[in-house]
Amino acid sequence: MISTLTRVAVVVTLAWGVFAFGATYLWASQPLMIACVVAAGFAWLASRQSSQPIVLLAPIVIVCAAIGAQLVPLPQAALLFVSPNTPAVLAQIYLLYALQSGAHALSIAPAATWHALALFMAFAALLVALTRWLSLEGTRWLLWAVAVMGLVLALFGVGQKALGDGIRIYGFWTPIMPGTPFGPFVNRNHFAGWVLMAIPLTLGLVCAGIARGLSRRRPTWRERLLWLGSVDGSRVMLAATCLVAMALALVMTLSRSGMAALAIALTLSGAAILRGVRGADRRSFIWLLALSVGFLVVAWVGVDVVANRFAGTSWTEFDQRRGAWSDALDIASRFVATGTGLNTYGTATLIFQRHDLAQHYAQAHNDYLQLWAEGGLLLTIPAVVFVRALVAGIASRFREDERYSTAWWARTGAATGMLAIALQEAFDFSLQMPGNGVLFVVLCAIALHKPLRPAARSVART
Repeated sequence: MISTLTRVAVVVTLAWGVFAFGATYLWASQPLMIACVVAAGFAWLASRQSSQPIVLLAPIVIVCAAIGAQLVPLPQAALLFVSPNTPAVLAQIYLLYALQSGAHALSIAPAATWHALALFMAFAALLVALTRWLSLEGTRWLLWAVAVMGLVLALFGVGQKALGDGIRIYGFWTPIMPGTPFGPFVNRNHFAGWVLMAIPLTLGLVCAGIARGLSRRRPTWRERLLWLGSVDGSRVMLAATCLVAMALALVMTLSRSGMAALAIALTLSGAAILRGVRGADRRSFIWLLALSVGFLVVAWVGVDVVANRFAGTSWTEFDQRRGAWSDALDIASRFVATGTGLNTYGTATLIFQRHDLAQHYAQAHNDYLQLWAEGGLLLTIPAVVFVRALVAGIASRFREDERYSTAWWARTGAATGMLAIALQEAFDFSLQMPGNGVLFVVLCAIALHKPLRPAARSVART
C-alpha cells in the first residue's frame, strides 16, 4: 500500500512540476516543495527496513550550511569586513538600511535565498528517500512513467506548434514576460531541458527491452520480426514511440543548446550503450532504431530549418550571451568570498548590469557563472564537493552493476541525461525551473540507487 502511494506521489510531483508551467511561478513552486516532501515521506516509510546507507548526506548538510550562512544577520562592521561591497548594495536597494545601517544577512535579498534553501532541502529529501526506495522497488516503472509523461508533453508541444499559437499556453495563459513558449513552458529552452533529460532515460528503457528480448531469440531477421509482434516487442515499440515524439518535439523547439547538448551527450555515451549489447546482431538492431529515429525527426522538421537555425547564430557573441556572462563575472569579482546570496542574481543586476540595458537580465544564461556570482567561495566550494560526491557515487554503482541488466541500462540513461543537462546549463538556465529540477533529482536517484538481488529484495520487504 505504501509503495503504491509512493509511486503515485512521485508521478504527481513530476507531473505538477512540468505541467504547471515548469513550476516557475511562486504559486506552483510552493506546492511542488510540499509534494516533494510528501513523496519523500512515503518513500522513506516504504524503505524504512532497507539497509542501504543514506546517500550524499554529508555534502547535502554542507551545502545547506553554506546557504544558511548567507542568511545569518551580521552587524554592519562584520558585514563590511566579510563582504565589503554588500553594505553599499543594500543601501541602494533598501531605504531603511540606508537610514539605519543595522544588522543584515550576507544575502542582498534574504527572502529569495530562503526560498532557494527551502527548495533545495525539499529536493534533497526526495533524493535521499527515493534512492533508498528504488533499491527495493526497482526503476522500470519510473522509466515508463517518465516516457509516457514525455510523450504527452511532446504531443502537447507539437500540437501547439502545429496550431500556430506561439504566445498563449494552454490556449489562454499569456506569460507576463515576453518569450518563446513551447508546450507548458514559458521558454522553449526550458522545454528542451526537460526532454533533454527524459530522452536518454527512455533510450535506456528501449535498449534494455531490446537486449533482454533478443537474447532469447535466434539471430535471424525472422525471429526479430516475430519478437516485435510479441508483448515484449510491443512494449519496446511503445517506448520507442515515446522516444521519437520527444526527439521530434526537441528539434521543433529549435533550441540550439538543447539540440547540441543532446547530440554531444549521446555521442559520448554511445560507446557505453553499444558495449552493453551482446552480439553484433543486437548492436545492428539498435543502430537501425537510432537511424530510423534520426531520419523521422529530420524529415519532419527539415534539414534546412535546423541548419539555418545554427547558421544564423552570432558565434562571436554566443547569441548575445557574452554580455550576460561578462556581467556575471563582474558581479562574482565584487563578491568573491560570500556571493550576493543564492537566488539573488536578478536583484544584483539591477545595479551591476552593463550590457543590453534595454532589458533586465535576471539570469546569467550560464548557471555555473551564476552560482559563482550568487555563492562566491562560500557556496561554490560546497557545491563542487557535492558534485564530486555525486559523480563518485554513480561511478561506484556502475562498477557494482551487473552489465546488461535493467538497472545498468537505467543508470546509463540517467547519467547521460544528467550529462546532457549539464552541458545545456553552460548556455541556459533550465534547472532554475523547479519542474526541471524535480526530474533532475529523479535522474540522480536512478543513477545512485543500488538494486538488491531478488532474494535480498524479498527479505527487505518482509
